[in-house]
Amino acid sequence: MTTVPPAIPVASAPLAREPYRASTRQNLVTLLLGTWLLVGMFVDGWAHNQFGETLETFFTPWHALFYSGFLAVAGWCLFLAAQGWQRGLRGLRAFPEGYHLAALGVPVFGLGGIGDLIWHTVFGIEVGIEALLSPTHLMLFMGGVLIVASPLNAVWRSPVPRRAPPAVRWVAVLSAALVLAAIAFMHMYMWGLLTVPQDLGWVQTRGELSAVLLTALLLAAPVLLLLRRFDLPFGAVALTYAAVNLGMSVMLAPGEWRVVLLALLSGLLADVLCALLRPSPARVWAWRAFAFLLPLCVWVPYLGGAVRLGLSNLSLELWLGVAVMSGLGGLGLSVLLVPPPVPVGEE
Repeated sequence: MTTVPPAIPVASAPLAREPYRASTRQNLVTLLLGTWLLVGMFVDGWAHNQFGETLETFFTPWHALFYSGFLAVAGWCLFLAAQGWQRGLRGLRAFPEGYHLAALGVPVFGLGGIGDLIWHTVFGIEVGIEALLSPTHLMLFMGGVLIVASPLNAVWRSPVPRRAPPAVRWVAVLSAALVLAAIAFMHMYMWGLLTVPQDLGWVQTRGELSAVLLTALLLAAPVLLLLRRFDLPFGAVALTYAAVNLGMSVMLAPGEWRVVLLALLSGLLADVLCALLRPSPARVWAWRAFAFLLPLCVWVPYLGGAVRLGLSNLSLELWLGVAVMSGLGGLGLSVLLVPPPVPVGEE
């Protein structure tokens, strides 16, 4: 009688380890500390605009606010990485899912800060647009954007549906608002909402209207990007537009409240349109319509109101045409974010 040898046990495959994800509360802490960083950046921008020609040192109160915000958010991101290290994760995997942006942004910002100190010591304090475009300041901006974009990247990559819990969607909205604020700061010399276009001749008018069109794209892009992934909570556009323009107004035109109010009301109108149309990549017609109407919510009342109040002398054809062009820019962004499907078998 033959005996069957006992089966050799097969080693079970190791269980897949769950990705290390930041909690909603941890993402909100990142956003709070990132706000500290960006408030310091706007205060520093205000100081450069107010006292640019008299600044003679790197060591200023506004630099202290700016760099202390960086140390706070950088320390927090490293704390999150230490939590991952304790879980046995190494390298970039020690950071929460999506926070590899912060892992890059922290050293980029740190190197930019060291370079900024050396630059100011050797070449002095920049004045005007040079302060925005100096190489070390561009490194600071890049590092800051990567840090504040990490919570958005984290919730984007999380396995939640479009209509995720409200707290998750607000994390995405607030992170996108901080990214928009940083980008608006870097384009302050072309921020169309604080410059009332005038018909001053071909060259000057062309430059002012170009600023309007660029600003329109900057305002529309984060809203459409968020809608690519999530259903926006009501008030998201209003909060984003009002907060960003509050920072820009305080920095560039202290005391100017009309632009902030207009941004708030325009954002609320966009929120109403979003609730009515329910745009999403699955509802392409609503997606395209909302992308076209979103810039019009801002620029029709802004340009038309400026003409009505006698603040601008643009003709009806000019200001209304520019508003429509801003809508076409939004429509173009919607095509880039959700392009038409490619036929099967085509490459």
